[in-house]
Amino acid sequence: MIIAIDAGSTDTAAADHLLYDLIGGLDQPVVALTHMVAGDDRPHVAVSLTSTADLADPVRAMVADRNVGLAITRPGASEPELAGPSRLVRGAYVAAVEAALGTTGRVVRWPGHEQARGVLPAAELRTRCGIDRLEGIGGVPVEDDTLIDTLDFVRPVRRDGRLVLQVQPAAGNVLIPFELQHQQKCCADH
Repeated sequence: MIIAIDAGSTDTAAADHLLYDLIGGLDQPVVALTHMVAGDDRPHVAVSLTSTADLADPVRAMVADRNVGLAITRPGASEPELAGPSRLVRGAYVAAVEAALGTTGRVVRWPGHEQARGVLPAAELRTRCGIDRLEGIGGVPVEDDTLIDTLDFVRPVRRDGRLVLQVQPAAGNVLIPFELQHQQKCCADH
């Protein structure tokens, strides 16, 4: 089952916050992603939850008092269940389709995420966390024994059904995730 929600989040931090609220109210394992929603007057971020359990009722209850678009897809269903304002339903639908296809999305929670802690050799990070590939930004080589300092915050992306973690060089001859927990927004200082 895939449940996608568009709350009109303006950035990934707001979308992560929504996901943490939802995940905190569920007692089932989920794969949780954020999805960029373009093609509107204001690009924004939607989220999706994928689970083998039926989470529709608890998620509906958690978002009942919020202004959100909702798209629920069940295995074997001919069409998704849609609810909410049309502008937000479109974003939720886009997120649900991307989650179903596995073609794109920023992954916040997945089986193995809890193992992405500390400094690990690249091969061990891939094995422990179920990450398919480490990709060095700007062509930086990543060998099996290259040390990766996870900074205890890892956000891989889905690309063509694979989990890809982008990394960049850092002090101490290690690589760190390209996405940091506390990002400084581009042009924030001018």
